[in-house]
Amino acid sequence: MPKAGFIMARVSFLVLAAGMLGAGMLAAPALAAPAAGQTSTCSSTSKCFFAVSVSPSSPAAGASASFAFTIKNEASPQRLGSVQISAPAGFMITGASGATSVTSSSALFTNLNLASGASATLTVNATVPCGPTTYQWGIEAKQSNNFNGTGNNFQLDPNSANNLNGVLTGSCTFQPCPPSAPCSASASSATTSGTVTTSSPDPGDSIMTGMESVNSSFNYNCPTYTAVADVFGFAVFNAAGDPQPTLLTATVRIDKSLVQSSGHPGASSWQICYGSTTPFSALPGTSQQNVTIGGNPGYFTGLLPDCSNTQGAPCVQARKKNNAGDVIVTFLAFGDPYGHP
Repeated sequence: MPKAGFIMARVSFLVLAAGMLGAGMLAAPALAAPAAGQTSTCSSTSKCFFAVSVSPSSPAAGASASFAFTIKNEASPQRLGSVQISAPAGFMITGASGATSVTSSSALFTNLNLASGASATLTVNATVPCGPTTYQWGIEAKQSNNFNGTGNNFQLDPNSANNLNGVLTGSCTFQPCPPSAPCSASASSATTSGTVTTSSPDPGDSIMTGMESVNSSFNYNCPTYTAVADVFGFAVFNAAGDPQPTLLTATVRIDKSLVQSSGHPGASSWQICYGSTTPFSALPGTSQQNVTIGGNPGYFTGLLPDCSNTQGAPCVQARKKNNAGDVIVTFLAFGDPYGHP
């Protein structure tokens, strides 16, 4: 996802929304002395090494994810005092547990005071772009507890260098919208395709769409219904990369081959298992709370009711089959949701 910044309340109906990237500069921290007990500095002649591993290494394109950086101090006797993590191109950092300062492009962790051989795990939350498919995190470490000064830099263990690399899974697209005119974007897989439309975007708005495999961590089901199609995700973002609570019309097409093998031969038997971080009205007996989708907890899920004069969005507008035997389901949604046919 581009300008990675769409962490908003996602209403999930096996739809994968994309994020946009914002860049920011990290303010220089105040000067500080090395941690107590450090009697020598790390330099080009007296090298201090640290190791790092990152999980996950294959996040879903267009999604938000929590990345765990495990840092190990391999120096002796020097202590490792601080670490700065920089986002790959297209990623947007949205939070970092225990960080001293956070921008969209970096997170600074100070006062770590890691003794020789000690490890710490630092958590960074970020939205993931649509591409490129490969990426690399940046990381710097210092002996200083406040990430300050020169001549005290730790060096990354060469054996850890590849641990900063990753490969995106799934796919997504980014479509800038013309102002005050209908705007649409689509995504597809071998068995599922989807299109989402907003009728009146604001200037600078864009639509992000994505399709994730039913076998990925974005797969989820609702009570009484087992969803079998792939995950179609979408959201509208403004020029600042913030998700918008815009009314959206989504249409998903399930290929005839999947329809025939699914156990749902007729169009009327297809439902939308919807997921959102905001509660919504679901069919009685089909709702769940605090569901994890794509590694992120806190979702409400449930089957969408049909739209009517008294039932508004999110809801299913229509179900039908086309001449090819594919099932097509159209539904209304808000915000940054997931939908699972």
